[in-house]
Amino acid sequence: MKKILALCLPIALLAACAAPSIGDKQADVAPKIIIKDDVRTWDNPGAFGPVPAELKANGQKVCQTLDTDKAKHEVRGYHAKALNLEGQPFAGGGYYCVRTN
Repeated sequence: MKKILALCLPIALLAACAAPSIGDKQADVAPKIIIKDDVRTWDNPGAFGPVPAELKANGQKVCQTLDTDKAKHEVRGYHAKALNLEGQPFAGGGYYCVRTN
């Protein structure tokens, strides 16, 4: 449970308001969380590749932690070596979540 929370909490803060597109595969240089205008976001959403089928359900659970009554999110990208604010890789990789409404 702690592992899931450790992955979900930082990722949950990173939904894209305007959804830049992901790449057709994971980039060699991993995306990293940065702070822009006092908001945590990914530095390069294009570095994410498609979500592998076996990780889609977990990615959707992570993205749903961002949902509110007014906003729904879905998983759109995955990178196995996504980096946190300290430049360390997330255990299990990172998901790119996009608001769908």
